[in-house]
Amino acid sequence: MSCEICGRGACTRSFHSLEEQEDFDNVGDKIKERMRNILCKRIEKINGEYIADEYYVKLADVIDIIEDY
Repeated sequence: MSCEICGRGACTRSFHSLEEQEDFDNVGDKIKERMRNILCKRIEKINGEYIADEYYVKLADVIDIIEDY
C-alpha cells in the first residue's frame, strides 16, 4: 500500500511530521464535509413520495447521484 499523504510505496503516515499529518487531516475533513453537503443537497432534490409521513425516494436515483459526483 502507498502512503495516504504522499502516495509513495515505501512510505507510511508515521514517516511524516505531525504538522504534515495534521494538515492532511484538516484538508481531508474539509473535502469530506463539502462532499457530504453537496450530495445531501442533490439527494434532497430527488422526486419521491410521502407514505405515512415518511418521504421515500428510489435507491437507484440516490446511487446515480453518488456515482455521478
